[in-house]
Amino acid sequence: ISPLKSFALGLNAEASLVDGRVVRIGNAAQTLHPVAGQGLNLGLRDAFLLVDRLAAGARSSDAGVARTLRGLAFARAPDRWSVIGATDFLARSFTWHAPGLAAARGLGLAALQAFPPAKRAFARQMMFGWR
Repeated sequence: ISPLKSFALGLNAEASLVDGRVVRIGNAAQTLHPVAGQGLNLGLRDAFLLVDRLAAGARSSDAGVARTLRGLAFARAPDRWSVIGATDFLARSFTWHAPGLAAARGLGLAALQAFPPAKRAFARQMMFGWR
């Protein structure tokens, strides 16, 4: 048994999913705080759209592939950056120790729990992303 080790959790994200003909998906594109598996959800949505876009017509030429990949990066950006921002905010908010923040955070979570339509909308957004 070796000594315990710790690794700081942190956010690392590439500016774009696409660099030329290289497409980064999942942890190759971003490492998120492990908040409810959102990194996996994001990677699955990236992979789904990549396959969908390539199947839809990028076969024709190198220029078609390049155009498709640029379009993929543009299409995925809103969902990707909203999830990155939300998970980073949620994880960091639990480390803030200013007076009253714990109570405010608790009230916000309780309100979300008490209002099922908002809870469903939030859960749906986190599972399925921007549509």
